[in-house]
Amino acid sequence: MRLRTISAIGVVLIGLIPAVLGGWFFAAVFTTIAVVAYREAIAITYPNPTPIRLVGLTVVLFTGALAMLDSGPHALSVVVALAVGAPLAAVVFLGIAQGIEQWTSITTTSLYLALPTLAAIDLRNAVDFPAHAWIQDWAGVLFGVSNSTGGGLAWFLLALLVTWLSDTFAYLVGKPWGRRKLLPRVSPNKTFEGSAAGLVAAALTAVVCDMAFGMEIGAVWAIVVGLVLGVVGQVGDLSESMLKRMRGVKDSGTFIPGHGGVLDRIDALIFVVVTAWILAPLFN
Repeated sequence: MRLRTISAIGVVLIGLIPAVLGGWFFAAVFTTIAVVAYREAIAITYPNPTPIRLVGLTVVLFTGALAMLDSGPHALSVVVALAVGAPLAAVVFLGIAQGIEQWTSITTTSLYLALPTLAAIDLRNAVDFPAHAWIQDWAGVLFGVSNSTGGGLAWFLLALLVTWLSDTFAYLVGKPWGRRKLLPRVSPNKTFEGSAAGLVAAALTAVVCDMAFGMEIGAVWAIVVGLVLGVVGQVGDLSESMLKRMRGVKDSGTFIPGHGGVLDRIDALIFVVVTAWILAPLFN
């Protein structure tokens, strides 16, 4: 438990500091995390060594660079087209055996990490979203980063804090008091009691973030946003658990002491940040 707690604090700091600094630094850190997570994910979705794994990795790297230069529907279209087309082209021109299996695995796995990379960077760089002056000042700490991205910082922090606190309270309540299993075939340790505690924490976190950051969502809608993000985060967590169980592995890796791999730590966040990216413009 102590090692898990220390690792959890370290993971949050790794997310908070680049988020506050923003700009190229945040983009570089998040893209690096996504690349490591891709390497772990592809080892689960297609464990047999194949040279076109590098194609999917390149898609994730390209997405991080593209998100700093462009955003919105155009960038999204480019990423999707590249993730689908590049692995297919590699399979066709290299004449790889079991091409369909490799193509589908590389495409889905690259999109699994590329879309959150685009969403996270674009959300953090979003301008003119409502935010208090103090968080706008934080957003402009790094040279070359405009403090007009304060609202984008607020939304990313909302996604990060909802993910972390929901998972933390689900664990703290579910471990000692959880009795009814949520989805024992997928994740035998998840319980309805822990899930409910996580959703309550997500809703309260969203309300506090709305007030503290000046996001102007409103208490009722903040609760709705928190619950939606909380549910999506749990779906993300369970989805990765299902992938690991299908392959018979306990953790995606050993990168983080007490937590397993990088993917084990961001499995919920990558779902939450994409959802926050979709929801944020509705409250602008």
